Formats: sequence, C-alpha cells, structure tokens
Amino acid sequence: MNNELKFLIETVKSASELITPEFEVKSKGTFGDLVTNFDLEIEKFIISKMKKEYPTFDIISEEFNTNGSLTDNCFVIDPIDGTINFANGLPLWGIQVACVKNGETCAAVIYLPKLSTLYYADETGAYCNDKPIKVNSLSPERSLYVVDGLDKMAAMVRMKRFSQHARDIWSEAVIHSWVADGKLGGVVFKGNSYWDYVPGQFIVKMAGGYIYNEPYVHIAANSKEFADILLKNAGNFENDIALTTND
Repeated sequence: MNNELKFLIETVKSASELITPEFEVKSKGTFGDLVTNFDLEIEKFIISKMKKEYPTFDIISEEFNTNGSLTDNCFVIDPIDGTINFANGLPLWGIQVACVKNGETCAAVIYLPKLSTLYYADETGAYCNDKPIKVNSLSPERSLYVVDGLDKMAAMVRMKRFSQHARDIWSEAVIHSWVADGKLGGVVFKGNSYWDYVPGQFIVKMAGGYIYNEPYVHIAANSKEFADILLKNAGNFENDIALTTND
C-alpha cells in the first residue's frame, strides 16, 4: 500500500465520523439536485487534510472546486456521492477520493459507511475490506449494467437488444465499486464531473476491468467486449440529445 493510499483511507474514515443522524438538506443547481450540510463539512475536512499533507497538489471537488481540470498532481473529491439517496435514508451512497501523482492515478478510495464496505486500490490491485477483488467474467447478455447521468433512458432502450438487465442506483461510488467486485458488469457515466468517475474507474481498472473515456462518456466494464457494446449503444451522447429534443 503506497503512502497516498494510506493517507486517503485514514482521511476518508475520519471524515465519515462527522456524519450524524441529524442533517440539513437544501436544493442546488438543477431541478431535484440536493446538497446536505455534510456534503460541505466533509469536503472542507478532507480538503484541509490534503492541503496540510500535500500543499503543492491541486484539488478538484464537487462543492468548492468544481471548475478545475486534472493536473499532474491533484486530488479528486466527492464528499457524498449519492446525496439524494443519503437524504432519503437509502444506504446507497459513499465518500470517494482519488490521487493523481506525476500524471497518473496512483490511489483511490470509496467508502460506503452504511454498507460497512471500504473499497480501495493502488498499483498492487483492488481491495474490499482488505480482501482482493476482481471484476466478473459474465457475458454481456448475462451482465447487470448501469447507465447514469444525462439522457440515460434512450441509451437503455438501445441496450435492450444486448441485455435486459439495466439497474438504476443513483450513486457512482456504489456502481463502480460493484463493477470492481463483480456485482455489476459495467457502467456508463454520461457527464463530465471528474469526482463522479475518476476514483471508481481506477478501482475497476486495478480489479482487472476495462475503462474508456471521452467527453460525456465514461465507461468501466468487466471486459472490452462489454465496454464496446456499452459505448456503441449507450454512449452516443449526441444521439441521446436528439432523441430527447424530438420527444
């Protein structure tokens, strides 16, 4: 376990202790999007730790540093991924962070407190609660998959020819963790927020999975075969926009 991973695990676990049963919920941004006081408090806590331990590293985060781009040395933070689930009492949410060093992601952590699971990865592989994990080897027609983000309904309609097994979970932290440990076969995230996909993609990659990125299409899957199917049928962002506009 490298030093960056040790630091991230310790920081995320400490940050999770800030959460209590009582919290405040507010609307933010687009219709239906929510933020809680813990999104803000956890992010502030994690940022303070990172600035103290790695003062020269840049930070990209959901609440306070949303406009940054990945640099050669930076951290990526999502303080609560799945805030709507969290705010409604569903356990499918998590804290996720990643470290990019010398231009390469070198460590990532996803902690799902209500599920008592800690996923993490470095150059040695991917782990859940200290046990090595691997993606599954199921064929595309047998695999569960998720399309999340912008205009996902049209994408799932096109995917029905290849798989009837779409799921809707509303947390990239949970989804990517479950691809990494074999519960899901793949995920397409249709958006461009680094904090949603950078930590999870690294864990999937180190669990033996395949990842693919282009603007607004970010895929993590158990194989290149499934990733190609997801890209062709669920990753056509421009076509989804056209279908939505014509509805």
